[in-house]
Amino acid sequence: MKFCSNCLNPISSKDKRAIALIQKEYQKDNNPWFLGYSGGKDSSALLTLVFNALLEIQNHHKNVTVIYCDTGVEIPTISSYVKDTIKSLETEAKDLRLPLKFNIVKPKLDDRYFVKVIGRGYPPPTNIFRWCTDRLRINPVKGIINPNENSVVLLGVRMGESTERDKTIKRHNTNSKYYLNQGSSTKTKIFSPVVNYSLKDIWSTLKYNAFPYSIDHSLIGQIYKDAGSECPVYKETKGTPCGKGRFGCWTCTVVRKDKSVESMIANGHDNLDELFKFRNWLVEFRDNPKYRSTVRRNGTPGLGPITLKGREIILDKLLYAQKQSRLDLIEEQEINRIHELWTIDINSDKYVEA
Repeated sequence: MKFCSNCLNPISSKDKRAIALIQKEYQKDNNPWFLGYSGGKDSSALLTLVFNALLEIQNHHKNVTVIYCDTGVEIPTISSYVKDTIKSLETEAKDLRLPLKFNIVKPKLDDRYFVKVIGRGYPPPTNIFRWCTDRLRINPVKGIINPNENSVVLLGVRMGESTERDKTIKRHNTNSKYYLNQGSSTKTKIFSPVVNYSLKDIWSTLKYNAFPYSIDHSLIGQIYKDAGSECPVYKETKGTPCGKGRFGCWTCTVVRKDKSVESMIANGHDNLDELFKFRNWLVEFRDNPKYRSTVRRNGTPGLGPITLKGREIILDKLLYAQKQSRLDLIEEQEINRIHELWTIDINSDKYVEA
């Protein structure tokens, strides 16, 4: 075991036990391993433990695939940090000959946030109609994992994070305290070596392990100070997908007030100001009946999709925010698909606005 030469404390006995557990589970069979990574503290601590476990194994008989889901609407500052970290981790793992592979996945084009909202006229998500988490985060990851038989998904889920999380963990318990059933799937098991870690344990893991050097605990700490906590990367159960302090989408309208981005702006991330203004405007625009169809897509009366005029207004506002912030907020292929969907609605007898 290698220790951090610049640290006052050695690696904790809890970390040593977790690393030994990971080594044992890794070596016992050929089942494929996938690690859900968001860049947040828990997934970073988990990746740290797996990295150190693999360092001590002589013969690596299978890869561990680290998956990050780029929803397209991540807070740009955090998304850049995560992608830079992954790039550094790839180099570090290659130099150390570790069987770590990294996969950045994206939602299908028609499932992306702005294609849904601006192209199809989906109202931005609410607590009642929260369509975003599955399409943007869960499904892209499941698309990589589910085709593999008897796969093991490593997640940084912990007891003590919240009452709701504790209930979910207990509901999906198995005979092993480190394994959870994965919703309705019988092919996949969730493995969490940090399930009994406290918040203090997590930060200790990040601070006192010398490897991987690509994960900077002080930088993660600064991001949390600026932004908040993280959203899930692999989940089937119902419940609140993200905490009040979020480490996720800058477009999130599930919460009435986005304290995370507001806090980041207050802490010097001025380029997020236009995004914050756009998101707040979108919350109000969503509920304006003037720009909502009075017929749903199934033909029944009721509050339906955002009108074509309303979608044009949203796209114009978004492109303005992109220009002012100098951040890439929407891809060209998304804009092209949006215009295709508008044409489909214009030419469809089934689409009715009033």
